[in-house]
Amino acid sequence: MSTEQETFEKYGRLYNTNDVIFHEGDEGAEMYIIQSGKVMITKQLKSGEEKTLAVLGPGDSFGEMAVIDKDVRSANAIAMEPSRLIALDEELFEAHIQTNPKIVKKILKILTSRLRDANQQIADLMIKNDKRMVANTILLMVHKHGQEGPDGIVIDSNFTTSFLSKMCGLELTKTQEIVDKLIHARVVKMSGEMLVVTSIDNLEKFIKFLEMKELFGE
Repeated sequence: MSTEQETFEKYGRLYNTNDVIFHEGDEGAEMYIIQSGKVMITKQLKSGEEKTLAVLGPGDSFGEMAVIDKDVRSANAIAMEPSRLIALDEELFEAHIQTNPKIVKKILKILTSRLRDANQQIADLMIKNDKRMVANTILLMVHKHGQEGPDGIVIDSNFTTSFLSKMCGLELTKTQEIVDKLIHARVVKMSGEMLVVTSIDNLEKFIKFLEMKELFGE
């Protein structure tokens, strides 16, 4: 039996598509490591909209802060597809930290990366131009999850216009309108329902063009 299977038998949890792992505001007693599958982290905005903060995959972890600071969950975690997770409570978490210094370094890297992402998302929310917000969000996802495909840069099979609207906190109709303009500008294309970036260079030029328009006017 593999070490991975042994670990799952001891600490594993199975979640189906759309299962809620925890809600924002829940008391947190465990952190999770994704063995397989994908998990979406979302947050409820004051407007009532639900904003997608991150999409996590195998090897990623989440929920550490509630274990570290004993505070309530700061966001929702939802399985995007059938997922196998390893759940570690405070005792197991501390045991891993004491016996494996590499884990401490990895967690610090994860938290630092999330802080950078959070700062970028806050900056994006301050953007008044919806087109630039959408384009910036696509660029962020490309750098984090993009992979070369036959038709361009594929981010994820779940990266649809609907998913993008949730990440940007915009209405679907508004997001679709902007995506249509990006398609017309040959920045993205559709592969079924999935958004594919035709060129990072074109996407960055498009963002720079929007920035210049904001700076100097129409």
